[in-house]
Amino acid sequence: MHLAGLAITAVLALPLLTTDAFAQLVSCDSIQKDWLAMPLSASHEDRVKIYDRAFNDSDCDGRIVEGFGKEIIDAQLDIIAPFQDLDGYDGNLETLKQDLADLQEFGSHWRISYLLGEILRRQQQTLPAFRAYQEALGLVDDTELTPAEPAHAMIARLRDRLDELAVVVAQISEEPQDIKIPVTRSGQSISQYSFSTRGYKRKKTLVPIQFVYDQDVMTKAGKTSFEDVQEALEKQGAPDIQVIGHTDPVGSDAYNLQLSLKRAEAVRSALLAAGYSGSIEVLGMGESQPFQFDDPSLYTEEVRNQAHRRVEFVRK
Repeated sequence: MHLAGLAITAVLALPLLTTDAFAQLVSCDSIQKDWLAMPLSASHEDRVKIYDRAFNDSDCDGRIVEGFGKEIIDAQLDIIAPFQDLDGYDGNLETLKQDLADLQEFGSHWRISYLLGEILRRQQQTLPAFRAYQEALGLVDDTELTPAEPAHAMIARLRDRLDELAVVVAQISEEPQDIKIPVTRSGQSISQYSFSTRGYKRKKTLVPIQFVYDQDVMTKAGKTSFEDVQEALEKQGAPDIQVIGHTDPVGSDAYNLQLSLKRAEAVRSALLAAGYSGSIEVLGMGESQPFQFDDPSLYTEEVRNQAHRRVEFVRK
C-alpha cells in the first residue's frame, strides 16, 4: 500500500508547454534573484506571488519550485502553528486544519501531516488520523524531503501516537489493508515497526497482531501485521528479540497469562517457520501491563479493553 491522500512528492510536476510558450517564459535566474531579494519580513502573499510565477510562468525546474514551496511552508508553520503539538491548544481546530491543508498546495512537510493527525485524533477520526501520522513518519524517514532530522523527542512522540492508533485501528477495522504498513515513494516501508527512525533509537516496538478470540491463531489482519513486522525485523539484520504477549482484562489472571504466552509462542513459531535467524525469547504478561493511552477519553471502554491485546517486540 502506498501512502495515500496527502501525496509525498519529491519533484513538482510542471505544466506541459509548447515551444512558443516556452520561449515566453521568465528566466529562472530572474525569479531566484527576486526570491533572494525578499526581506525576512516579506508577507505570505509576496512569497506566493513569486512561487506562482516560478510554477506557472518560468523555466524553473521542479526542484527549484519545490524549494520555494518548502520555504513558504516553513515560514507559515511558524505563524499558524508555532507549537510542536496540540497540548493546551484552545483555538478552532477546523480553521487550523484548513490552514494546514492550504499549505499542502506548496508541498509536503512532516509537521503538517503530524498536526493534521493530532487534529483528526482529537476529533475521534481514528483511521484518517492514523494515516496522517503514518505519512508524517514516511516524510521523516525520507532524508531528501526532510534533510534536517527532527528532534528525537518529536520522533518519539510520533512513534507513540502510531503505537496508540495502531492498536485502536486493529480493533475497529476488519480490513487488513487498514493496518498494513505503507511504503514511501522509494518503495521502502516506513519505520513504524523498526527499532530506529533516523538517529532516534528505541528498544521496543509494538505490533497489533490480532488473534482469533480466545485462541492463539492469527486473524487475517493479524497475519498482515505479522508479515510487516517480519519484513521490518529482517531488514534490521534479524536481531535477537523478546516477543511479549498481552491480553485484555477479560477472564482470570491465570488464564490470561497462559493465553498471552501461547500467543507469543505462536508468533515465535511463525518467525522460525519463515527462516528467522535471530534468537527469540517469549514472555506472556497476561493483563498485568495494560496499554497506556495518552488520552483515554478519546476511546470507548470497549475499545480501550480490546486495545490491550497486543504483541511487543523488544530488541535484546
